[in-house]
Amino acid sequence: MGTGGIAAAMVGTLRSVGSPVVAVGSGTPTRASAFAAKHDIARAVDSHGAVAGLGDVDIVYVGTTNDLHHANVLDAVAGGKHVLCEKSMALNAEQARGMFAAAADAKVLLMEAMWMRFCPFIETLDELIAGGAIGEVTDVEATFGFVAPVGGRWTDRNRGGGALLDLGVYPLSLVHHVLGAPSAFETIALVEEGVDLDTRVVSHHRGGSVAYAGATLLADAANEAVIGGPAGRLRIHAPFHHSSTITLERGAEIVETYDAGFTGHGFRFEVAEMERCVAAGSTQSGKRPPEDTLAVMEWMDAVRDRVGVQFPQEIE
Repeated sequence: MGTGGIAAAMVGTLRSVGSPVVAVGSGTPTRASAFAAKHDIARAVDSHGAVAGLGDVDIVYVGTTNDLHHANVLDAVAGGKHVLCEKSMALNAEQARGMFAAAADAKVLLMEAMWMRFCPFIETLDELIAGGAIGEVTDVEATFGFVAPVGGRWTDRNRGGGALLDLGVYPLSLVHHVLGAPSAFETIALVEEGVDLDTRVVSHHRGGSVAYAGATLLADAANEAVIGGPAGRLRIHAPFHHSSTITLERGAEIVETYDAGFTGHGFRFEVAEMERCVAAGSTQSGKRPPEDTLAVMEWMDAVRDRVGVQFPQEIE
């Protein structure tokens, strides 16, 4: 479902790993037809929801804008399809909870396409932390940012735009993965015409640990992440959300470099996990279970509440 740049990247990934793409749907039928012709897809259907009615579809990939995820996923689930839904899963946690509940009732797998969580560097990172490479984690810092094109979806409030949902979900998901949910947090944001263009979050976590997460649509950020402890720090090199390199550093010294590189597009790992779960009859992934998605969605809801950002769909 969807015909944007991220959908094109997913089609290329699926083809590269041998997963057949049998149909594409769009809210604009001419876009679906053009996308199908460009990517050699057999069928183009005249709505997003029509994809879910096709008998030979096993898994639906939802690659639409944030505002459409809720309806698109519910359509797919109602059609008995497993769903891989782009992040952020929904506009808010309430929508996401309803989506997961519908999937559970239908006994299908719904998984957030948080591709960072499935990339090889995460396993390397987990092993280094568990092995005591830096001692107990006390600090996590991560920022994701680029200069968004004028007039694009990233700054469109009606389509669920803003730095937080499109970019901030990555650093917040990394912080949550390493430190768990925050016990307290503070946030600042630059909001224009109801859209957060730049959002920063500082949070307290278990054991007195602290995290900083930044998201900006206004600057070419470093896009690195650093995880610190009393015995050193782990630098996840840019782009941290699908990094190929982690370095262990102490003071000014690089102690060791870890290669987490891979061939092909990083989407391949979430595809493999989705297909593994479906083949095994699993309705949840241990790598991105519903509770993780919901915890981050709830945190983003709280951040938006602090800075006064609401989407039109949330206003009665």
